[in-house]
Amino acid sequence: MTSEESLGPVSLRKDRKDRNDGNDRTTVLGYPRGDLLTVLIGMPLLGLLLGIALPPLARWLSRSPVLPWRDGITFVGTLDKPWQAAIAMGAGLVAGLLLALTEIEETLKLTLTDQELAAEQHDRTRTIERARVSAVFLDGKELVVLDETSREFTRGVHKAAAPALAGAFGAHGYPWRETDPHAALFHRWIPGAPGLPAEAHAVLGARKAALKNKAGRDVRDLAETMQGLGYVVRDEGKDKNADQYWRPLAEGERGGAAQTA
Repeated sequence: MTSEESLGPVSLRKDRKDRNDGNDRTTVLGYPRGDLLTVLIGMPLLGLLLGIALPPLARWLSRSPVLPWRDGITFVGTLDKPWQAAIAMGAGLVAGLLLALTEIEETLKLTLTDQELAAEQHDRTRTIERARVSAVFLDGKELVVLDETSREFTRGVHKAAAPALAGAFGAHGYPWRETDPHAALFHRWIPGAPGLPAEAHAVLGARKAALKNKAGRDVRDLAETMQGLGYVVRDEGKDKNADQYWRPLAEGERGGAAQTA
């Protein structure tokens, strides 16, 4: 039997299956339904409006004696024929839709049971047994799940409110924390400073370059590399201006690796 119920802004789907040890609950934490409609309708609509507004706005801006990117703005201002306006509107609509789909795809999707947690993001699904989860908490807008060695099993943006997430994880027996239990162990990365081996400094240097270039996949992969060396890394700030902070694993390495589908 499958039922649905709402916890705060989060849509929870609970699938119940008969097992020898009783009913097994499954809770899916995806993109909140209210926000989903807003994004799927609002972003394409905003793109459409921008497509309509840009040519007349460009014509008005082109009158300014001091104007950066004058050639490009002047060109946009010449799009005054009906078919050109239709193309601009269509381009804005498509751009808005692509932004909406990217926003949804990059949001962390979680599937919880009393036995394990599955995290889906960036076309990858990973699972971890509940017994191996040592902490779940919010770091700003990002949800973080730590394993038994204090490694980050997953980190990603989730749109649900903290009380809704805490309630969902708590209902399945996961250790929800109000803050990062290892926050005091983090150090701001300074190139060449003592405390890290040369290999870790090299990885963080490459990751800093990836942050500046907004190469999200490289940023994530290099964070995984740091964890393989025995260090967790997080960022403070945005994009290319972000500072990297690192900490050693809180416990010795033990247990198997998380499964990746």
